[in-house]
Amino acid sequence: MKPNSLTNALPIVAAAYGRKFGVAVQVGGTVAQTDGRTIAIPAIGDDPVARTLAWGYLTHEAAHVRYTDFDAVRRTAAKGPLAKGILNILEDVRIENAILGPYPGARVTLDAVNGWLIEHDQLAAPGEGDAPPAVLGNALLVMGYHRHRGETRLAHAARESERVLRQTFPSRFVHRLLGLLTEIPGLGSTQDAADLTERIAALVEEEAQEPPAPQPKPSPQSESGDVDAAGGQDRIDDPGDSAGHQDRHESPVDGRDSGQEVQGEGHPGQDGREEGQTEDGTEGVQGQSTGDDAAETQGRQALQALLSAAEGDFPGDTYQAVAEMLGGQKADGPMALLPTLEPFAGNARAGKDALERVRAESAKLTARLQGLVQSHAMSRVRTARRGRTLSPGALHRAAVGDPRVFQRREERAAPNTAVHLLVDLSFSMAGGADRVALHAAMALALALEPLRGVSCAVTAFPGQ
Repeated sequence: MKPNSLTNALPIVAAAYGRKFGVAVQVGGTVAQTDGRTIAIPAIGDDPVARTLAWGYLTHEAAHVRYTDFDAVRRTAAKGPLAKGILNILEDVRIENAILGPYPGARVTLDAVNGWLIEHDQLAAPGEGDAPPAVLGNALLVMGYHRHRGETRLAHAARESERVLRQTFPSRFVHRLLGLLTEIPGLGSTQDAADLTERIAALVEEEAQEPPAPQPKPSPQSESGDVDAAGGQDRIDDPGDSAGHQDRHESPVDGRDSGQEVQGEGHPGQDGREEGQTEDGTEGVQGQSTGDDAAETQGRQALQALLSAAEGDFPGDTYQAVAEMLGGQKADGPMALLPTLEPFAGNARAGKDALERVRAESAKLTARLQGLVQSHAMSRVRTARRGRTLSPGALHRAAVGDPRVFQRREERAAPNTAVHLLVDLSFSMAGGADRVALHAAMALALALEPLRGVSCAVTAFPGQ
């Protein structure tokens, strides 16, 4: 293969990819990008890695063009960096799964890009010291691709991502977040992904709120009675009856009244953990409660950091790294523009009049061209009684008197032709010659159209 063979073939293969996925593709320029309708990739050189990334980039962006509602993306992105970052991740996973349905072979190129991203740490678990937006974004990306896109090479990174998530954010938030992520396989549209994004963002806002302050416990108002477990005044027991009720009133350890609130001993709080007094520096359950409270406070602060983060704080599009790599591998040369369907901007009435004028001539041409535009296709070899070439596999027939020992090839007429008409519409054709050329090309194209096995196309230059 010559050094520039890949570059020369890239527009052709890219056009085939575009037709397969139903999108418009152009090769050339300096950057890989898409505007939601057309995908552009640079004319890369003879680099097998760049070639693999080019096909993967083309497949991924074709999935966006086919399956992404960009209006829904813009509406969600307008709600803030948090919503935009989450939706980008959910939509990347969704559209890749969507294109693998009708095109299962696309998994090879998409997985090849994932391998390159993993190797270059573009698809990796967050670190313990990362900022909360980076932790959430990278964790969602890794776990989404591993659990819901089937990228098995991210198994260890997915476990590490969940561990760092639980270390950074409150455990209640992580538990509810993982529950929401199980809905990814059921996302059928960009709007479904946007709705799930809004629910995740609402969860962040809810869990980031400070918990309500605990209500102060009422002080026991009793001169000689005990305080029962409900905080009310207990009855005054008869001294003689105290022995019989010791098991109800006295602690079996120190004899203290079991209903009396003791300084330093914790009581169940609203979240199920022990609330201890800290004024006397007591250890034990009280110290554990203090540590848990500090962790919850840090977790809420991390959630609040998500709400106040800027767009640049969240991980960027992973395929942007692929686009930059392709841009660095571009080959010199003009942009190769591939055929695309463009809206007609001319005079529709004049076009219909011209069509009626040439239709009669095209019908006459069709009958004449049927016998001229054809190619020859060789049929299979058969044995015959006469011929110029013996058939080695049939010579044994001569021993039994069978004269069919010759081989013969028969040709049959079969149209198999491609015709491309090029019309000169430059300034030198002005004055009426341009109209004659257009009408002649139209008549010939209409005449060739009914012929089976004949492909015809018409191109005019310049384009306007």
